[in-house]
Amino acid sequence: MSLILITGVSTGIGRALAERFARDGWVVVGTVRDVAKMAGVEWPGDVRLEALDLAERGSGRALAGRVLATHGTPDVLVNNAGSLQFTPVEDETAESVEGLYRVNVFEPVDLIRALVPAMREAGGGTVVNVTSLGGRMVFPFFTTYNSSKHALEGYSEGLWHELQLSNIRVKVVEPGFVETAIWDKSVRSRGESPYQGTGPYREAMASMAAFEGAISNRSTPEQAAEEIRDAILDPSDRLRYPVAAYARPMLRARRWLGELRVMRFFHKRWMEA
Repeated sequence: MSLILITGVSTGIGRALAERFARDGWVVVGTVRDVAKMAGVEWPGDVRLEALDLAERGSGRALAGRVLATHGTPDVLVNNAGSLQFTPVEDETAESVEGLYRVNVFEPVDLIRALVPAMREAGGGTVVNVTSLGGRMVFPFFTTYNSSKHALEGYSEGLWHELQLSNIRVKVVEPGFVETAIWDKSVRSRGESPYQGTGPYREAMASMAAFEGAISNRSTPEQAAEEIRDAILDPSDRLRYPVAAYARPMLRARRWLGELRVMRFFHKRWMEA
């Protein structure tokens, strides 16, 4: 029976993806911050929970050790868990930047490095990194968040070359706009009250938050999970998979119109409104 390890399955895309693979008969090892809080959840198949807080240094490698010892070598690793940050760079601290990179880059990378030898020994596997539309484009006030996703994109492209030698496929999934709680914890909360940060950005941040809040035609986590499942099971050597609402058309527009023209368009829309 196939085994898939998915980080961040308490809500959103991770939860939907875990349920989808469980229904397909896979053994799913899913991570949550607090296993006890998930005690009442009924899963549609064999879902085994492990605690993981990516903000803790060494958490990725520690998880790999527990999974290998308890559940065996995953056929698929999905680095899905992450953190979102919506703020001007002037309002960030070195600690907040490092913290975001630890969650979105450092610990997922350590998790990969800890599992690859076991995957190689098992004959192969698939590593899937969930980045973002913002892993290909950068939006104002998401600068550090988007740059962390760019970092994971670059890391994944290098892995694509290196891990083919071990029959390990590498996939990058780039979600567009999905209806998940991560937005409520960041952008929408900022949009509900006047932004109190660095003065020059107040109006532009309000404009950006209003734009985000007006997007109603989002993909559901379940719709995104279906697309991600197809990407995971794709036996080809394709690397990047834009999924969910607006991801593909926005990337096509950037390619056809040129990145500078698209940057100017969005700058005027968001920063000069």
